[in-house]
Amino acid sequence: MSKTMELQRLKAELLASEKPPRAREAAKQLGVSEAEYVALSCGDGDAANRRLKREGFVAMLQALHQAGEVMALTRNEAVVMEHHGVYRNAVVKHNHVMFIEPEMDLRLKVTAWQYGFAVNENGRRSLQFFAADGQAAHKIYMTEASDREAYDKLVAQYGTDGGFEGMSVSPSPTGSPDETAMLQVDADAIRKDWRALDNAHHVNALLKAYGLTRPQVYRYLGDEAVRLQPDALKSLLEQASDQAWSLLMFVPNGAATQIHNGTVHTLMEMGPWFNVLDAKFNLHANLALITQAWWVRKPSDGRMVTSLELFDADDNAVMMVYLHPDDRGPERLAQWDAFLLSLSVFAATATTTAQEVT
Repeated sequence: MSKTMELQRLKAELLASEKPPRAREAAKQLGVSEAEYVALSCGDGDAANRRLKREGFVAMLQALHQAGEVMALTRNEAVVMEHHGVYRNAVVKHNHVMFIEPEMDLRLKVTAWQYGFAVNENGRRSLQFFAADGQAAHKIYMTEASDREAYDKLVAQYGTDGGFEGMSVSPSPTGSPDETAMLQVDADAIRKDWRALDNAHHVNALLKAYGLTRPQVYRYLGDEAVRLQPDALKSLLEQASDQAWSLLMFVPNGAATQIHNGTVHTLMEMGPWFNVLDAKFNLHANLALITQAWWVRKPSDGRMVTSLELFDADDNAVMMVYLHPDDRGPERLAQWDAFLLSLSVFAATATTTAQEVT
C-alpha cells in the first residue's frame, strides 16, 4: 500500500470515529500538515473536494461576493477570529487582497498562500487556503445565507485536478527567540529610534535593524511599553462588554490578518478558551497559549496611540487590540489607558504584597 493510500485509510478511520477530531488535530495525529490532510480527500474525480488553482486565488476572492454572506475565519496557534459578512469591493495592493468593510475587514497576503482547496465536510462547504508550511492562512465557510450555486460555479471555474501527490510542504523554523541579540543592544539608542518613528508600519523595520522581536524591544522602552498580566485580554473584553467600548482587534498569522471593528457582548469561558459569541462575530482565545501581554504606546497616522499586544511563548504576535478610532474621545482614552495599566505585572505584584502584609 502506498503512503498516500495508507494516510487516506487512516483519515477515513478518524472521520468514522465516534468523535472525529477537527482537521487541525487530525493532521497532527497523522503526522502531516493540515494542508496535506485536506488534500488527502481531493483527486480521483471527487467534485466535492477539489484543489484550487494557485494562479486563480486573487480572481476567486474578487468574485467571492457572488456567494453572498459567508463566514470568514483566520487563526493562529492561540486565537481564532470569525465574521459573517460579504466579501465586497476587493482591493488588490502590493502583495495583499484587502477587504475594508466594518463587517468584513481583512488583509490577505495572497502571495504567501501556496495551496487552496474546496472542501465538503459532511455538507459544510468551504474554501480553505494554506501557506507553504501547510498551516492554515484563511478559510471561508458557506452558511445558510450563502448562494450555493455561486459557490459551485466558483469551484468549477477555479478548481483543478490533483491532491496529496506532488505536494511539497516546507515546515517553518521553530524555536525560542534569540536572547543573545539583546546583549548587544544600546538601550538609549533603541528608545530614541522608537520615539522617532512616525508611523506604526515602520516598527517592523526597527525590529529588523536590531534583530529583535517585539517583546524584546518592549523590554527597553520604559514607559512606552508596560508588561501586563498574561490574562489581560480576558479582563479587557469583560470591561469592554460592560462599558460598551468599541474595539479594533487584529488577529494575524503571517499570511492573513482579520480585523474586528466594534463592540463585544456575549462572553463565555470554557476551559482554557475565552470566547466572544456574538451574532455575526466570534472570537476564541486560548489563554493558556498567551504568555505575554503588553500595553504599548506607538505612533499611528501622525499621533500616538496605545494598544494591548499579546504574544505566545515564541514571541509571535497572536493579537493586537486598540480602542476603535470612533471611540477615542479624551475621556474614553483616559479610561482605556488607566484600565490597562491597572493590569500591569507591577500592579499585580504590589497588590499581592499588600495582601501579604495585611
